Amino acid sequence: MSTIKTFRVSNLRTGHSAGELGRLIVPLLLIVALAAAMSLHGYWSFKAATLLVFAIAVRSMQLLVGASGQVSLGHGAFFAIGAYTAGVMAMNGWAPGLATVPAAALVAGIAGFMFGLPAVRLAGPYLALASFALALALPQLLKHPAFESWTGGVSGLSLDPPVSPLAFLSSDQWILLLAACWCALLFKGVDRLLKGPCGLAWMSLRDHPAAATATGVDVAKWKAVAFAVSSGIAGAAGALSTAISSFASPDSFNIFLSLSLLVGVALAGPRYAAGSFAAAAFLVFVPDLAEKISREWTGVIYGIAMLGSVYVVPMLRRLRMRAAIDRRNDSAAPRH
Repeated sequence: MSTIKTFRVSNLRTGHSAGELGRLIVPLLLIVALAAAMSLHGYWSFKAATLLVFAIAVRSMQLLVGASGQVSLGHGAFFAIGAYTAGVMAMNGWAPGLATVPAAALVAGIAGFMFGLPAVRLAGPYLALASFALALALPQLLKHPAFESWTGGVSGLSLDPPVSPLAFLSSDQWILLLAACWCALLFKGVDRLLKGPCGLAWMSLRDHPAAATATGVDVAKWKAVAFAVSSGIAGAAGALSTAISSFASPDSFNIFLSLSLLVGVALAGPRYAAGSFAAAAFLVFVPDLAEKISREWTGVIYGIAMLGSVYVVPMLRRLRMRAAIDRRNDSAAPRH
């Protein structure tokens, strides 16, 4: 009976409606972004682009947690590596801001693989603590005088804002449009990856590591690859963040960023691509709302909202799933 129930729940999670929604995300995103780019200006255009950045970062955590079963408390560090890679390249004139995304993703992915290969041999909370230490150490490393000529030290990097090549779009609208294109491309890539051999391998290693090891599969290497791909996507989000804000500072990538991304996965669910946008909206807009309520209690209000959401959203998801199971059972029951 438990096997049948597990199958039904799994089938509901990846059922027809979820699949249809997943296939529609990229075209819907491009349509909405094009409409937003034509209508939004200034602050709201910046906020919309920031939402897309956080959606990419949350999606990277979904790949790590949902596909490979690993938990990272330090993905903000790879976000920072991508941001600073983009900043250094733009400062030296090696590439314009938004064109630095592939290079930033590659550098962050390599860093993720180098960190992940030894670290994934740790299990559960030990891996989380190792990544937590990385997130604590990297901002201090970016401030170190030995790297100040590259990172700008405590002051960070200030860049010239990108200029729109289209006369009918402002620079903010142009950035939003390009951010949406990168977001759609990355989401499509993650979707294809998860549905291909790599995704199947990661899920089998997540669910049956002992069986995979017995058949000769290098579990540590494949988990390190998952960590690297997830880190690369987080690095791409960091590069987009630098291009959008034209600024990168060590204090922008503190441990709170890493914890926020993990909370984003709890809000979005480990597998639902559409949920990453809802989680990103929470991470982008709720802090502003908390500040409007009370400047003195901003952190407390945001923390309470975050903790409450972490408990409430999964509970609502379970209730909705249980209701769906009941409806299916009622429809399958014989009628007299």
